[in-house]
Amino acid sequence: MNLKEKMKRRLKLNRPSLRARARPPKQRTALGQQFTAANLPVSLSMQVCTACEHNQYPPAELCGHCLGDTLRYREVDTAGQLLSRSELHHSLWEFFKRRIRTKPWPIGSVKLHNGPVVIGHLGEETLQTGDDVAVFSHSDASQASVLIIVSAATPIATPEQRKHIVAALSLEQPAEKQGGI
Repeated sequence: MNLKEKMKRRLKLNRPSLRARARPPKQRTALGQQFTAANLPVSLSMQVCTACEHNQYPPAELCGHCLGDTLRYREVDTAGQLLSRSELHHSLWEFFKRRIRTKPWPIGSVKLHNGPVVIGHLGEETLQTGDDVAVFSHSDASQASVLIIVSAATPIATPEQRKHIVAALSLEQPAEKQGGI
């Protein structure tokens, strides 16, 4: 590798805004990595305390209800109600900066019927506060699980159906920049 290529590589690593292909944040804690691994084969998996059956989100080392340490990942019901919606107008992450230049990025919080409140990407623009929704997890471009919120009527039973929704959001693709290095 010559000096020019080395300098280009250093610049690419240190200046995300110059990269041709920006990816979402991928720094995850050990618990976040476990959440990603547990959600690969199913639509939504969360920690469930074996002592009190409390659904735990976000992932933690101890149960938030009984302080038990026997939390296991299980597939859970995806149904819930949209508590609020918001739009991301500014981000420090280059992946989102490039996407919000054209329009704000929609996000929302959902109270799942099985207990926890989660925050995720809105998969449909028409969702309003109070709507019945479904939440599923899917890997983004950095191979980390993110939560996607869609209307309750949207089919998400198969991986192909979920992948179609994620593709429409462009979460699986890096954010491209013309002339980037």
